Amino acid sequence: MTTIDTTTAGSPPENWPEDVQYLTDLTYSPAVTPDMRNALGRPSTTAESLDQVPRALVAGPNNGDRVCIRTITAPEQHPALGQRGLFAAADLAPSSFLCLYVGRVHTDSRDDTDVRSHYDLSFHQFDKEDAGTGGGGLSIDATHCGNEARMTNDFHGIADRPNAEFRDCLVQVPSARRREGWKWERRVGIFVCPAGLAKGGRRSAAAEAGGGGGGIIAGGEILVNYGREYWDSRNMSVHKTKASGAG
Repeated sequence: MTTIDTTTAGSPPENWPEDVQYLTDLTYSPAVTPDMRNALGRPSTTAESLDQVPRALVAGPNNGDRVCIRTITAPEQHPALGQRGLFAAADLAPSSFLCLYVGRVHTDSRDDTDVRSHYDLSFHQFDKEDAGTGGGGLSIDATHCGNEARMTNDFHGIADRPNAEFRDCLVQVPSARRREGWKWERRVGIFVCPAGLAKGGRRSAAAEAGGGGGGIIAGGEILVNYGREYWDSRNMSVHKTKASGAG
């Protein structure tokens, strides 16, 4: 089992798998240096355009206000039948924040990467201006530790299109060096697709079902697009393979 920073461990929600450590924030591989971590909190031109998620939405295990984990029992043709999925705990408005994708942050070096993981998400690529990082990038692996986000299934075989998406975002984290006691730091979150259009200029499934209003109704399954790279790297067909995000 991966060693977990106890400051990010939390009480798991209902239907959480017993063999996975529940987290409220990221934990880091020893290979992730202080310079790499500092780079996540440095301002940049790109960061200025990112969604800013207030502390109230990410402080502590309060994702249950928005999402819940359920075992999928129907329909029979569901690719993840008998496995877990992530569902809306309330009506969710278009573009609203659902939860962060958390787990073990690791470097993209082969020695620091579990090539068998089905829960590894690209996190951040360092710019050449990021002194001391050595270039390369970071990813988040939720195989052994994570939160509700790891239960999110791919939309293929379930819906015509995703109703949620991964987005880079900024969250407020404690900082002893800042006078105000906190700073903005980069994370990856899951957000409801915007009304009318999903990523790539396509209409979201929720928008079509809701007459153009978008959002996800309470009880609806939250579905994302894992991306072609995910399926190609595993030599899988998106139409024939079970969704791998289910617990």
